[in-house]
Amino acid sequence: MKRREGFTLVELLIVVVIIGILVSISIPIFTAQMHKAKVAADWANLRAYYAEIQADYMSTQQKNPKVKLSGIEPGSDWYSVTFLDGHKAEMKAGICGVRFTENQGYSIVYHCNKNHEKCNLGLGENYTSP
Repeated sequence: MKRREGFTLVELLIVVVIIGILVSISIPIFTAQMHKAKVAADWANLRAYYAEIQADYMSTQQKNPKVKLSGIEPGSDWYSVTFLDGHKAEMKAGICGVRFTENQGYSIVYHCNKNHEKCNLGLGENYTSP
């Protein structure tokens, strides 16, 4: 009598097909979670930045020249913020805009690149939603 060892080709193909199905299901879930993680990192950076520049405004009662207003001043951009100590935080999943209003201070607006309404963020008293 022959002793049978190992797997047949059909058994191996079934295992490969099952693994392929599991991978095809998990890729969209993984991609969505990556986007959420990038947005969360952007929000954390913007909240820290807002706290820093607003505290500076509250202590001096004037606009700090180191804070670049988005789209208005040379050197400003929509894809990063530069903290007052000089380090720069790049936006991972969206764009942000910084505005200044006399007697109120700063406001920050954030929109994700995928235009998800739930990913938008507005910080500041003079923030108006789009």
